[in-house]
Amino acid sequence: MITISDTLKGILAGNSYKLYNRLISIQAGVVLADDIPAVDVREEADASLRVPETLSFKVPILDRGVSWVPSSYDHPLGIWGQRIVAQVGVGVASGQIEWLTRGQFLIISADTAGDSVSVQCAGLLYLVDEASLVSEYQPKASATLGSIIRALIEPGLTVDLTAAPVDRTAPSNVTWSDNRLDNVANALDAWPAQAEVTVDGVLKVTAVPAEPVTPDFVLSDTVNVEQFSSTLTRDGAFNAVVGRGAYPDTAGGLAGQEIVATAYDLSLTSPFRYGGPFSPYLVPFGYESPLMTTPTMVQAAVNTRLRTLRTTSGRTIQVDSVPHPAVRLQDAVSVTSERLGLSGALGRVQSYGLGHQPASAGAPLTVRLRD
Repeated sequence: MITISDTLKGILAGNSYKLYNRLISIQAGVVLADDIPAVDVREEADASLRVPETLSFKVPILDRGVSWVPSSYDHPLGIWGQRIVAQVGVGVASGQIEWLTRGQFLIISADTAGDSVSVQCAGLLYLVDEASLVSEYQPKASATLGSIIRALIEPGLTVDLTAAPVDRTAPSNVTWSDNRLDNVANALDAWPAQAEVTVDGVLKVTAVPAEPVTPDFVLSDTVNVEQFSSTLTRDGAFNAVVGRGAYPDTAGGLAGQEIVATAYDLSLTSPFRYGGPFSPYLVPFGYESPLMTTPTMVQAAVNTRLRTLRTTSGRTIQVDSVPHPAVRLQDAVSVTSERLGLSGALGRVQSYGLGHQPASAGAPLTVRLRD
């Protein structure tokens, strides 16, 4: 969750507050406009997408004598590297607003029609995803997973490895692709680690978090939720993770041979536990990477993947709530709903929608509950 003051935490715990929006356009670090007269500002994010975040808004063609039709490469709404710094404000006292930076978004289109300009933006990973390599990636000799990610991402985004797991050398016999984002995802999976673009536009690599114990915020149908709905499915269910790697060329007679490791769901509290009523069979989730080159690496990776995927086929809650201006993907939340039979159930945010204006309607959230 975005860091906020204790005063704002208290205000957001209720259901009555006013939102304000401020959009700033920058290009190569230079501010082109510090207060775009935007309306219908909406941010959405979905953790299942390659580029999770989007931002859309409209601007009058003419406002206070200024034309907002992009007609030059350095216009605030241009598509030549212009980024939008999106901020949301909340009134915390008479005449006082606490501003939260929601993130940086790359302008990908600006369409003029009628009396307004409609602008579509995407998260900064869009820059990485569109920049295919001219040939398959070849890392330097003895390159580590962290240095590979840095080489693929920078200079478009700065990479922060200060909270990453212990780095290790990538094997030299791996065939990489010409897609930067695919290569980054493979390196993260093999580490194992996760990455997110921070509100300051930095790609931060961290260890994969454990299941939430305490929530970042609370959702309750008696306080800040207008409507709950729930989805329960066996689709994608599993009771074990089977991982496959390969010994490197330097492993002598083992070179190239497959390494297989299995992590069984043996938790007594898990409804998907191996040997339990969920299924009489082993139902595996397959996972492989040539970047895993020892049995220890493969076992560590499948153990981590089991922990992070344990809720994949679990219960999903769709929430229509009062807009929460500090929400982020993977935030830990507590869900209480008498109608759904939930009391303090813990989960993580998988998707959200957030309007950035005073008259914002209910904000949809998807929360995947832990076992």
